[in-house]
Amino acid sequence: MPLLFSRHLYPSNTFAVWQIAEPESKFQTDLPLMQEEIADVVQLKGLRRAEWWASRWLLHHLTGAAQRLPLAKTAFSKPFFLDRPDLYCSLSHSHGIIGALLSDQNCGCDIQLFAEKMRKIAPKFLHTEEAEWISQFNSVVQMDLMHLYWTMKESLYKAYSLKALDFKEHIRIAPFDWDGYEGKCTGSIQKNEFQQQYALMFGKNYLPVEEIAAGSGDEQNIPYYWTICSEAETFS
Repeated sequence: MPLLFSRHLYPSNTFAVWQIAEPESKFQTDLPLMQEEIADVVQLKGLRRAEWWASRWLLHHLTGAAQRLPLAKTAFSKPFFLDRPDLYCSLSHSHGIIGALLSDQNCGCDIQLFAEKMRKIAPKFLHTEEAEWISQFNSVVQMDLMHLYWTMKESLYKAYSLKALDFKEHIRIAPFDWDGYEGKCTGSIQKNEFQQQYALMFGKNYLPVEEIAAGSGDEQNIPYYWTICSEAETFS
């Protein structure tokens, strides 16, 4: 499994992204499961099953624990460590790329491989003010920003973890600078009496050339986008 990149950020956040290359048997020998996890994974097939195994394997290695920390999930599918209430985590996957975030604060992460359909679905998750801000840029930058907004809002949704959020109305992203590589900003969730602001860090990376299918006709590396969020005041 090749490591695509990793970050260790203030105050105590570790985020890593990998490209799946190993067979499922690799993870089965290294990753003992809880009974509830076995019930989950037997229902999965193909790539989704591989992503399930690999993301949990990666999270285990981020903890640095000699033995795997028991991982459970809430009624709304948010993962948490049964025996370590001081640790928070989040998982994500997109077309064979997996991400794992470990933090001492409530957190969320999301990754997304470049998708042409993003322009079509953007009106479903962009607030009117956000869409207007994006419209001032050229079409290439607009696609970057749409992907970033999607990962930002997905990461906030995972941090909130109670479902029933309207991405357009309840999740808002503050304007930010974008240099084409990485950035930071803040996002917020406001729904009824609930209000919470989050620190966001986000970026655009590329799959290595050798990871692109031979004969695909792609002349450039395929981009993927990522965001991590935390209730911490900032990332550094």
